[in-house]
This record gives sequence, structure tokens and C-alpha cells, in this order.
Amino acid sequence: MPSATHLPPILKLASIACLLAGCSNRPARVVAPRIDPQAIAEAVFKVADTDRDGSLRAAEQQVVPAIGTAAGRLDADGDGAVTREELLSWLDATRDSRVAITSLVVVVTHRGRPLKAATVRLVPEPFMGGEVQVAEGVTDTDGSAAVTIPDAKYAGVHCGLYRVEITGTGNDGKPLPERVNAATTLGMAVGAGGPDTGWAEFRLD
Repeated sequence: MPSATHLPPILKLASIACLLAGCSNRPARVVAPRIDPQAIAEAVFKVADTDRDGSLRAAEQQVVPAIGTAAGRLDADGDGAVTREELLSWLDATRDSRVAITSLVVVVTHRGRPLKAATVRLVPEPFMGGEVQVAEGVTDTDGSAAVTIPDAKYAGVHCGLYRVEITGTGNDGKPLPERVNAATTLGMAVGAGGPDTGWAEFRLD
């Protein structure tokens, strides 16, 4: 099954970060996309909280891939469930950080080896609103892609909840399956508390 992990800072990340200025270096006039935490939380729980108990457990978390991927960070009390209040806390912190754009490097491996020439797209969930934009990048020979909003003034991605689509040819010579692109089960939460280093890995096994 595909999986996503966050890696510690390494030398290559540091060199890429020098090319992609982080949020702290952005001019003050760059404004973060407006998000509505209450509306987003309501939309997430409307589609994912199938038993209507006010919390998302393992199976329900997968309905919104970003929640499933980030559940460990969103689940503040460590009980295995993401409550409406926990999601709201993360969304409020993300909004209040006023981060306009942030650098992100994604590493893709397939069958245990770096996957080159794969296109990585971060597609915001519809309930994020119209201001959070799609971001994309293409992996190099090390499987690394600097993901950014096409034609944007500054390199990087907006904060938000995303579905992650990875397309291309796998290391087995076959097209990557729909479960990682057209019918993706991959997601990412970019915002308060993560990705912790501006670096994330997707292992397509």
C-alpha cells in the first residue's frame, strides 16, 4: 500500500531550501489564502464521520486522505481518533500563522527505489475554498520534486488539506496505478506543525 512519511532534515534538503525561500523570507505584502476553519471542519465531518459520533477513527480518516496521512499530528490526545475540536485546532493554528506560501520537497520511491520523472500534484480538497491552489513538481533521478504553484510569483505551496496525485511510469515499467493518481488514496496536510521539515516521502510499494 502507498504510504507517506516525514523525513529529518538532510543536506540535500538544505541545498534545495536555499533555492526555495521559506515563508519567513516572504515579503509582508504576500497574503495567505483565506480559509474558514469552521466550514472546512463541517465539510470534513459531513463526508467522513459516517457514524456521526463527532470523531474520525481509522477507516473514517481515510475518506479524506489528508486526514489519514496527518492523523498522528492531528490526534492531540493520542486516542487514535481525530475529533472535530482537534481538526479545528489545527485549522485555526494554520490560519492564524498567516503563512502565505511554504517550500515543500516531496520524495517518491517505488518498489524500494527512487522514482524519477513522476509528476506530483497537490490538489486542494474542494472544501478548502477557491484560494488554495494546485501545486506540482516532477521528480529527479533521486526521486525528489520541489513542488510549487505553477506560474506563481514565489515558489512553494499554500497551506491546506490536499489529495496527492502521482503519475508516471513505475520502476517496473508499468504506469502507476489509479490508487495513487486518478483515484488517489494519498493525501497531505500542509500547515501548522507539518510537514515538519518541508520534506515528505511517498512510498509506492
